[in-house]
Amino acid sequence: MPKLIRFVLINSAFGVLIGWGVAAAVVYFNINGFGDLIWNSSNRIVALFILLMSFGSTFGFAVMATAVMLMPVDKDEFDKL
Repeated sequence: MPKLIRFVLINSAFGVLIGWGVAAAVVYFNINGFGDLIWNSSNRIVALFILLMSFGSTFGFAVMATAVMLMPVDKDEFDKL
């Protein structure tokens, strides 16, 4: 697999994991009653799916975009990644 594609995939996956952690913290700590709203919902699985996908895609894109913007432009420095 090319190094640049691997770089983007790893950073995107790292961002998705951060997003899922933040979403879990929001539900666990019941921030603004959000945990109660999820657990008292008639469709818990759908609510959790929407929450995890939205947080995961947002954080995944943010981390990937930040990594690309901060990526070294010199080929020798990029090869060290």
